[in-house]
Amino acid sequence: MKKDIGKKHWAIAEGYIPGWSHGVAPEMTSHETVCILNMTDHDADVEITIYFSNREPQGPYRLVVPARRTLHKRLNELHDPAPIPKETDYACTIDSNVPIVVQHTRLDSRQAENALITTMAFPGD
Repeated sequence: MKKDIGKKHWAIAEGYIPGWSHGVAPEMTSHETVCILNMTDHDADVEITIYFSNREPQGPYRLVVPARRTLHKRLNELHDPAPIPKETDYACTIDSNVPIVVQHTRLDSRQAENALITTMAFPGD
């Protein structure tokens, strides 16, 4: 029997989209990605809210992760309600109607020697 895993509320305290890239686009474009796993039998209706140090939050950005699927979404491809500004520190919360698992990844290709970091998001209650 499959067990649904995950949480409905997540937080990523560190975010930053570099302002430029080195290498072939779109593969080597500097970006941040949320990787979302939905192991449930129901679609996950996901909302992402962006928080800044010097202004009000932005969002929500709405995504759907189909049942028993994964979605890797580049945050610099989110445009509705507004693009996330580059070269700006931010954090985000990710809320879902069903339990999901969230991972955060950044590709920083501002130099020819690229940097890739990844970490699990912080699960809420």
